[in-house]
Amino acid sequence: MKTHPANYLAPTLAALAFNLFVIRSVEAASWVTNSPMTTPRQNHTATLLPDGKVLVAGGWNGSSALASAELFDPTTGKWTTTGTMTTNRYYHTATLLPNGKVLVAGGSDNTGHHLTSTELFDLATGTWTNTGPMNTARYFHTATLLLNGQVLVAGGYNGNVLSSVELYDPATGKWTATNAMNTLRGNHTATLLSNGQILVAGGWNGDINNIGLSSVELYDPVTGIWTTTNAMNVGRQNHTATLLPDGQVLVAGGAGSSGATNSVELYDPSTGAWTATGSLTNGRMVQTATLLPNGKVLVAGGSKGGSLSSTELYDSNSGFWTTNAALNIAHQSHTATLLADGRVLIAGGIGPNGVTSRVELYDYANGTWTATGALNTERELYTATLLPNGKVLVAGGRNYFTGTGLSSAELYDPRDGNWTPTSALNNGRSSHTATLLPNGKVLVAGGVRIEGGVNLIYPPNAELYDPATETWVATGPLNSPRSWHTATLLSNGKVLITGGGGGSGLVSSAELYDPVTGIWTVTGALKTPRSSHTATLLPNGKVLVAGGANISWLASAELYDPATEIWTATGALNTARDRHTATLLPSGKVLIVAGGGGYTSPYCLSSAELYDPAAGRWTTTGALHNSREEHTAMLLPNGKVLVAGGYNGSMLSSAELYDPATARWTTNSALTTPRYFHTATSLLNGRVVVAGGQVDTYPESLSSTELYDVGLGFSNSWQPQIATVTSPLNLGGSLVITGSQFRGISEGSGGNSQDSPADYPPVQLRRLDNEQTVFLLITNWSKNSFTSLPVWNFPAGYALATVFVNGIPSTSSVVNVSVPVPVSTTLTAAQALANGFQFAFTNSVGALFGVLATTNLSLPLSQWTALGGVIEISPGQFQFTDSQATNNLQRFYRAYSP
Repeated sequence: MKTHPANYLAPTLAALAFNLFVIRSVEAASWVTNSPMTTPRQNHTATLLPDGKVLVAGGWNGSSALASAELFDPTTGKWTTTGTMTTNRYYHTATLLPNGKVLVAGGSDNTGHHLTSTELFDLATGTWTNTGPMNTARYFHTATLLLNGQVLVAGGYNGNVLSSVELYDPATGKWTATNAMNTLRGNHTATLLSNGQILVAGGWNGDINNIGLSSVELYDPVTGIWTTTNAMNVGRQNHTATLLPDGQVLVAGGAGSSGATNSVELYDPSTGAWTATGSLTNGRMVQTATLLPNGKVLVAGGSKGGSLSSTELYDSNSGFWTTNAALNIAHQSHTATLLADGRVLIAGGIGPNGVTSRVELYDYANGTWTATGALNTERELYTATLLPNGKVLVAGGRNYFTGTGLSSAELYDPRDGNWTPTSALNNGRSSHTATLLPNGKVLVAGGVRIEGGVNLIYPPNAELYDPATETWVATGPLNSPRSWHTATLLSNGKVLITGGGGGSGLVSSAELYDPVTGIWTVTGALKTPRSSHTATLLPNGKVLVAGGANISWLASAELYDPATEIWTATGALNTARDRHTATLLPSGKVLIVAGGGGYTSPYCLSSAELYDPAAGRWTTTGALHNSREEHTAMLLPNGKVLVAGGYNGSMLSSAELYDPATARWTTNSALTTPRYFHTATSLLNGRVVVAGGQVDTYPESLSSTELYDVGLGFSNSWQPQIATVTSPLNLGGSLVITGSQFRGISEGSGGNSQDSPADYPPVQLRRLDNEQTVFLLITNWSKNSFTSLPVWNFPAGYALATVFVNGIPSTSSVVNVSVPVPVSTTLTAAQALANGFQFAFTNSVGALFGVLATTNLSLPLSQWTALGGVIEISPGQFQFTDSQATNNLQRFYRAYSP
């Protein structure tokens, strides 16, 4: 392996010294190993992409430079290969540009040649293309994205140490030389300061004794001039430099005059002065340093005569370092990337046995519960709906003592933590459903009204709540009375009601509500009557109904196709269950958790399973620590699932977190009050409000309410702020967000010259009701604006738009993704396949279509055959295949929108 002599210094006899530091207790956090990279590599680059994934490119595998690249998906914890770079390279840099592409520059290749070539990665296509070459070949240089969108490359080596500097302009794809640094240097650091200037510190100038530099200089992008500033107290190279939230720069470790040093110092841009601060507990170089969302700095791995597994945390408030949970294996010359959800990804480097593909994730967040204002009425079996204005509407339910369905309703305002009464329902009800419609109103349907605890009355009526007037009005009645049913908002704006129990027992019927007409129409019936089941809108537009109860517990599952209005069986659950929860994960899979499942102990389940829509099968995943039913499950902004409360013979206060990337459950801090039959609602500020329910101590219904915070611990002043957002958002249009602090408080994460910045704004859309999640691709972003590529393949309805910067989420804004209006269409591009014919057509982006086929044009449409499988292959471009066409000489088709 070719290395620069300044990279790995053999330890020499160190001078006797005394370091004043305090070793504090270890933080309650740990490192979790994930699927390894597909290729071992060191001195590669890692770049957080706008879609939340991490691009790892190039590097050295122990014998040669690499051109391969791969993507890490935090939602699954897995790596997939992507397009190969045009050039093998390591010791290069990678920078995310404002247009969403990644610029890779320079480095060294397999032959030891140093490179001028640069290339761009396009996330939308997964391909690399060459862009303009640099004027000077270089490696171990630095690359910094300036506030004006240009990239500043400085110093490095190419056989000689360099002081030259050049700028890349994404608009032209060209490099232009700018003023050189005052000092030759490589293995230095370059830090973007709050004022837009670049602080370059330390490095190596070619001195044969490998002594690191203490000199420091500043680049002003406005004038293009470098000016020297005060020198560091300790010369160093292969160190880290981290911009702290207060604007100071923390420089730590590196190779000093006597090998790896533990010295640390702070640079104050306002005075230009350097001051020593608490020393590292371990001297180290070629480590990584990451500013966490809570303001602490995580230093991981590195080298001190060999690779290190130790990690430590710096607290700027105290100026001390604390020992932290160790990596599972030692790493040096690795990368550290701050993910959008606040976790840190360590990838590759040199391990105990050479170059490694091992990967580890660090997560320090520790969620907590705090009490908030109590409901005005004790209630259980009610509904809770997040409204577009950010308030939560609680409607109906039951009071345990009276046994009567409630008509009262109230609103929770997260700004003051209080509940206030709003207009009452026209009909008292419990075990009903509530659905936020695209017009902003809330549809409440069905349920049961219990009188005297004996006579069950099922009101078949439905009503609408208007947040603007805070009033309820009746709408069309259901065709069948029902409770313990499900309601699902479809992509076309209609609401699908399935199953449940009515006055004459369980029902298999399903019906559709049209908000335009206010009328319910019967649609295809379930294959199996069921209640206490779950229904989940899948990313493909179909609805998955799973489990529930009939004569006994059910394992069966079925799919509803809104285009054909037909139910088809899909893979059965591994365990029959009812009163479980179903959560759509960011991966597109559905997580089923616990529920009731037996007449004998244990009555409740601790098992969980995942449904894969692509395979139509269920697989078991990690089991909960506690069995439970009548609990809640909520997808958090970080992609984990919070399960809280429930019942397993007694009421539960326990809460657990499921991480889809590791398929593991971890216990979390417990609710302040045990409860079941409660609700959990995600708020715009990322917290979860849990309210009401039942406690069996007395027993009684509850009015108490509490809030869950994931525990990132950031200051509100560091949080990105949304000012305006495109709403309604027409599918096929771009989401435009304006605000502040979209550039973040720090570049985030780095290791000497190969930084992994996270100071730009990945933006997430998350649908309110089915939790479908997507990160949007970028066409342009700046410190106060974001513009996405056209949004498509996302269901209509209300969604939360959240900006993540430095692992810190903004308070979300509500976006109304508009219901697409189909237009008349003509089928085109008929193509013969081995198993039939394929057809294509163009229409409104996001529209829902079915197709009818017949061999006899004279037949009425009711006798035509319904075909499914119409897919949107690109914005507004639709396609379907008729596999039966090969058996007929002539077939006729009609596309329709239900």
